[in-house]
Amino acid sequence: MKAFLVLLVLAVAACASKPPPLKTSQLYLAIAPDANGNSAFRLDVILTSDPALAAEILALTPAAWFAQRQQMAALHATTLKVVGAELVPGQAYGPVALKAKFRITSGLVAVGYDGAAAGFAVLGAANSELLTLNRAGFALSAAGTGK
Repeated sequence: MKAFLVLLVLAVAACASKPPPLKTSQLYLAIAPDANGNSAFRLDVILTSDPALAAEILALTPAAWFAQRQQMAALHATTLKVVGAELVPGQAYGPVALKAKFRITSGLVAVGYDGAAAGFAVLGAANSELLTLNRAGFALSAAGTGK
């Protein structure tokens, strides 16, 4: 009985230490006709089950992420999924269903705009989120109920 109680306490402690799953399940994109100064750009949706890996990615510059993305995806094949696209301003794209073969705890979006407007957005504030991409930058918000 004592051994069972010890195992039960260890199991509960292991469950309590897991990070919560990502709240966001869909990402919508609104791409303005003059996004990125009317130039094509790269966009990656990055899903992971490892919060430390998400922090490591966020420590990179967007240019470094795009240069290393294939290597990182290969190194972390069981805990990292990347959905990437090269987009042109005004193009319809999405919604992106945020699904993977692992339990997703972190979601990021890498935007490969030219110059200083490049950056990362962190998903998780709402069940459905909207990434608005315009001439000079981008913003993430909760998607409306009409989506």
